[in-house]
Amino acid sequence: MGIPEDATLPEIVQSHARTRPDALAIERGPVRMTYGELNRAANRLARALTARGVNRGAVVGIHLGRSVAWVTAMLATLKAGAVVMTLDPKAPAERARRAARAAELAAVVTDAGGEPEASAYSVPVVVVGDGGLRTAAEGESRHTALPGGPEDTDPHTPLFPDDLAYAVHTSGSSGRPKIVLAQHRWLTGGAAPGSALNRTTPADRGAWLGPAGAGIAIHEVCGLLWRGASIHVAEQDVITSPPALRDWLIANRITQAFVITPLGEMLQALPWPEDCTLRLMTLGGARLNRWAPADLPFEVAVSYGSLEAFQMANTLHPWEARCTPATATAADRAVPPPVGRPLPGVRIHVLEDDLAEVPAGALGELWIDSPSLCLGYLGDPALTASRFRPNPFGAPGSRVYRSGDAGRYRQDGVLEHHGRIDDVVKIRGHRVELGEVEWVLGSHPKVAQVCVVTVRDGDRSQLVACYVTGGPASVNASLAVELRAHVARRLPDFMVPAAYVRMDRLPMNTSDKVDRLSLPPADWRDWRPVQPYREPRGDTEVRLAELFSELLSVERVGADDNFFELGGDSLLAARLRSAVEEAFGLPLALSTVLTAGTPGELAGHLESARREPSGTETLPPIVPRDRS
Repeated sequence: MGIPEDATLPEIVQSHARTRPDALAIERGPVRMTYGELNRAANRLARALTARGVNRGAVVGIHLGRSVAWVTAMLATLKAGAVVMTLDPKAPAERARRAARAAELAAVVTDAGGEPEASAYSVPVVVVGDGGLRTAAEGESRHTALPGGPEDTDPHTPLFPDDLAYAVHTSGSSGRPKIVLAQHRWLTGGAAPGSALNRTTPADRGAWLGPAGAGIAIHEVCGLLWRGASIHVAEQDVITSPPALRDWLIANRITQAFVITPLGEMLQALPWPEDCTLRLMTLGGARLNRWAPADLPFEVAVSYGSLEAFQMANTLHPWEARCTPATATAADRAVPPPVGRPLPGVRIHVLEDDLAEVPAGALGELWIDSPSLCLGYLGDPALTASRFRPNPFGAPGSRVYRSGDAGRYRQDGVLEHHGRIDDVVKIRGHRVELGEVEWVLGSHPKVAQVCVVTVRDGDRSQLVACYVTGGPASVNASLAVELRAHVARRLPDFMVPAAYVRMDRLPMNTSDKVDRLSLPPADWRDWRPVQPYREPRGDTEVRLAELFSELLSVERVGADDNFFELGGDSLLAARLRSAVEEAFGLPLALSTVLTAGTPGELAGHLESARREPSGTETLPPIVPRDRS
């Protein structure tokens, strides 16, 4: 039986429970639940929520980690006609409380471990676990077991595509909660085509790897439930180790997995057995900086989406013209991996600030015209109005969403993602895409992950690269020199980072994305490229090292340390030239400063200039023009 276009997720699961009640729905370690069991458990919890005062349209907080209980609570909230708000138990408590206050929660679903924290929301609490359900009102110390029997039947709460279904807390500015409001049609328009694109069937075993408090959990879980596939929950200690996660995917016979990009970059670089069951690994959530090997035994796809518009583009679409590592040409691999073509029904416009379309192939901001746009932001009409505008390209009354992402179309219609518009920064007056620098560094064989950020160093902005190596091999200062040379051969000098910070791992936020706000570490200046230290000898080398140190704010400069490797640039080189001429009373060509970049080399030129003053480059004197 086909799925109606206006079906909601609870109706889909109820259909699976009727037609395939014994099919596995979700598994976490030894805990397994079939579709019949999942539907009955969700029905019982839905009635428990209603009994605790949860009305149609009320918001229910789900204060749970990745678990069977989370899926049950999400479905039960929708079955009760209420709205799901995911609350990450690992996130700072005050952040979650701010979101809860803004949403005016009617109840919270949690487990025994989260009950003390959930009680702080000052609303009725429903505690779920492997042993069933129990409820607690504010201040109660005793819990009441829920009755069985008729409670197992499907509630008769009518659900419609335009009903509000999700209130997802995402990152906002200035500490203010940013809560995306989405209807059932947001999920219907996103999960249905997404699962079709992935060719998901009831036989698939899908991994759930993303954090439960982030919107990506809805994408992962609901796409699998939509097709009646089974969900397999990985534990956090497995997810934090790429080799352990690979082994878990193989051992659990996973057939498809959505992976946050930083983790996916490391997974795709590992060796995989030819006979593994995995057929599709989809990466998303951040820009991908390197292609996977062409000979992996599964497809690696890139998905482009957001909470505000669900999934918007994918490199699998259409399948016959997919752009994945298995199909990529040499020309494809010469540039960063794209994010594919817009999905059916989705139009992505590349626009200027005034909504004018950019010339073909030019870079601009991505605006999304999609049937899966969310309603907007809870309690923030100004932000909603700034991000969702009347659609100048569509039907009257339709909207477009301003993504804040930079991108452009290739000639073949494939979309490139160039990071956030905010990640296009000014360095010495030049526009620099941080993603382009990350792509170049990511192509170095010793770099597994990289994030490039800007810092203010005195009166100028500089780039700092923070990276993780691909193996346990010892890394010393010479690698920073090697990485700088790698970038300098491929990019203009203003795009070359001043420091290369080697880290055991990049910091992640609660959405498992790289936390750029915590980078670089405070000691980033200690990671500027330097040659093996040689003490400056003689008055000239010593004084030149002092000038380097003063201009670059570097505590110690060796005789063989290069001015540009320490963070210098052409503008500072001009200042160095003036300082040297003043200190030594000798004319110095700027070209000499640019080519002889160490105190030792410059000292040699100055000694030559003392012996052969006529050999230096000087400008001719200015002669007044005879106007007689």
